[in-house]
Amino acid sequence: MPALTQEFLNDFAHRYAAAWTKKQSASNPLQPLITEDVHWADPMLPQPGKGSSTAMMLLDGSFTAFPDLTCKVMDPPYLNPDGNSVMFHWQLSGTMLGPLPNGAQPTGKPMSIRGVDRWEFRDGRICHYQAFYDLSELLRQVGLSPPA
Repeated sequence: MPALTQEFLNDFAHRYAAAWTKKQSASNPLQPLITEDVHWADPMLPQPGKGSSTAMMLLDGSFTAFPDLTCKVMDPPYLNPDGNSVMFHWQLSGTMLGPLPNGAQPTGKPMSIRGVDRWEFRDGRICHYQAFYDLSELLRQVGLSPPA
């Protein structure tokens, strides 16, 4: 298992951000970064999912809704004192040119949100993922919710 050193985490975070950046990602860009049985919790999902198919569905849905999606590393990943979990600060930006996975139709409006992921690792890959971001703010920015 690769050690969770700062050097490993910095490299991992950049590979992860590239997977969430449409113009840089290859087919199945998350596959090498997550376990097959990953637990995936994200505000965009009605409930957490288990398995890499949940993560890939969310990634594909994000690329459909935001074909110019980019992910930026905002801060170096932080290794928590428990030695196995990591906090990762990111920024996603894109223009809603396709439907969201919930069926909401495209608005043509841009969004830019910041969030934090909590990752737990097994054998150098994410086995437990939890995203923290303001989904209401994303929906406001793209015109699917009224202004605050």
